[in-house]
Amino acid sequence: MIHTKIAIIGAGAVGTTTAYSLMLRNLAAEIILVDRDETRCEGEILDLSDALSFSKASQIKRGTIEDAKKSDIIVICAGARQKPGQKREELLEINKKIITLIIHDLKPINPNAIIIVVTNPVDLMTYYAQKASDLPKTRVFGTGTFLDTQRIRRIVAQALQIADQSVHAYALGEHGDTQFAAWSSATVAGKPLTKFPDLNKTVLDQFLQTARAKVYEIIKCKGATFFGIAACISAICENIIFDRKYVLPLSVYLEDFEICMSMPVVLGVNGIEKIIQIPLDQEEQKALQTSANKLKSFLVGN
Repeated sequence: MIHTKIAIIGAGAVGTTTAYSLMLRNLAAEIILVDRDETRCEGEILDLSDALSFSKASQIKRGTIEDAKKSDIIVICAGARQKPGQKREELLEINKKIITLIIHDLKPINPNAIIIVVTNPVDLMTYYAQKASDLPKTRVFGTGTFLDTQRIRRIVAQALQIADQSVHAYALGEHGDTQFAAWSSATVAGKPLTKFPDLNKTVLDQFLQTARAKVYEIIKCKGATFFGIAACISAICENIIFDRKYVLPLSVYLEDFEICMSMPVVLGVNGIEKIIQIPLDQEEQKALQTSANKLKSFLVGN
C-alpha cells in the first residue's frame, strides 16, 4: 500500500526541514504541518509552498490534530530543544508531558497509522508514546541511532577513502552518550573493519567519540541539529511508503531489556517487521546493558 498523507507535529526547525526533505523526495501527495503556534506554522507553510513547483507533492498545508489522526504516517517532532551542554535526558520531564498529551489528543488514532517519534530523549519518548497509544509497538518507534550510524559510517568511509554506503556498521543502544558502535560486526565488502591495518581499537574508539560529540558541536555552533535528522526521517518514510524492507537502526521496544533502544530492524509498510539480533562481542553486550540500565533508571517515578 502506498501512503499518501504524512502529518508532522511540531513546526520547528526539525519539523519544517523534514517537510522540505519529504517534498524533495516526492514522497507524499499531502503533507500536513501541525503546531500550536498557528501564525508561525502558517508562515512555514507559505514558505514551503513556494517549492511545490519543484516537487510532485500535491499539497502542503497547516492542519490540526484532527487532521493528523487521519494520516498514514505521523511524525512527532514537538518538544523542548536541547540547549548547549544539556544532556538529552534533562529534557525528559517537559517532553514526556508533551508526548503524552499529543498521543492523547490523537486518539482515536487511525489503526493503520505509523508513528515516528523524533523528540528527545527519543528512546524514552518512544517508550512513553508506545504506552500511551493503542497501537501495536511495531507501529510506534523512534529515529534512534539512525543518524548516529550515518555519522559513524561517514567517518570510517573518509578514513578508508570509500563511499559511505560501502561501510556496514551500526551505532546501537541509547541515542545518547552510552551509545556504542558494533565494531565486531562491522564490515566493508565482507571484510571486518577490525582486519584493516589502519583501524585498530584505539582508532575505532576515537571514531565513536567523534560521532558522539558531533551533536554537541553542532548545537554549540548553531543552536540545533535538523538537516541530518530530517534526511533520516524522510528516508524512514520512504522505506514505509514503498515497503523497502531496508535494515535500519531504530529505537524499538526490546523485550529482553524492557525498554526502547536502537537495534537493526526490518522496516516495511506495516512498520517494524523484524528485530535483527546483531552479533555482539562481550564488550558490546556490556555496553548494550549499560544503555538499558541508564534509560531504565529514568523510569523510576515516571
